[in-house]
Amino acid sequence: MSDESDALVAPYLDQNGVGVRVASGSSTNQAYSVTGYPSAVLIDPEGKIAWTGHPSSLTKGKVEAAVKGAKAGDAGDFMALSFDREFDRKLSSAVKAATSGKLGKALSASRSAASNPKISDAQREDAAYLAGEIEAHVQLLRDQADVFLANREVLTGIMVLGTLSKELKGTDVGDALAERLDEISKDEAITREVDAAEAFEKARALAARRGAKKAVKKYEAIVKKYPGTKAAERAAMILRKL
Repeated sequence: MSDESDALVAPYLDQNGVGVRVASGSSTNQAYSVTGYPSAVLIDPEGKIAWTGHPSSLTKGKVEAAVKGAKAGDAGDFMALSFDREFDRKLSSAVKAATSGKLGKALSASRSAASNPKISDAQREDAAYLAGEIEAHVQLLRDQADVFLANREVLTGIMVLGTLSKELKGTDVGDALAERLDEISKDEAITREVDAAEAFEKARALAARRGAKKAVKKYEAIVKKYPGTKAAERAAMILRKL
């Protein structure tokens, strides 16, 4: 994480072949008790800080100890919801599904409960609130995906939309997401950005395995084949550095 702007951070990452994800514009240095740069923070599976200090002091043993017994996450983790209120026990399965990122199951269950005449008004109101929270969360993720697409971070944007669409299949929300993905697939500018981005990721993977100079020809091919794309701009920047 860096407290500098994306305009400064992004070119630096490309120029130096940094492959890890980096957050720009961060103001979390105080929250993590950062007193010097660079600093590393090790977070355990419970979300608690297990260690902090200079990166050179973070050993493999410390990492293994912190993650011992942890289960691997998945691409859908970003869909999980958290709540700061209690729900009626009749909604426990829907709440559990929502907090696990199973939004389709949670939305269907909460909507069903909200229209169930056999339960109390309070329970129906609770269910309607839960359904609204899920719908708002989906809309937030969809808006973020559109921002990624607008910024030509096409692979990330499509991944978010695709994951949501698959999870919410069979609902009106899922149908709308599927329509959006269909629109994107017919957009030549976006599909060109996707092809270029995929080629760039392959080039970067090769550079990570064998060194940046081994990927020169692939970067040059991207610049030549996909001019005007974000991937071509990034490839050209790396070539200038090399």
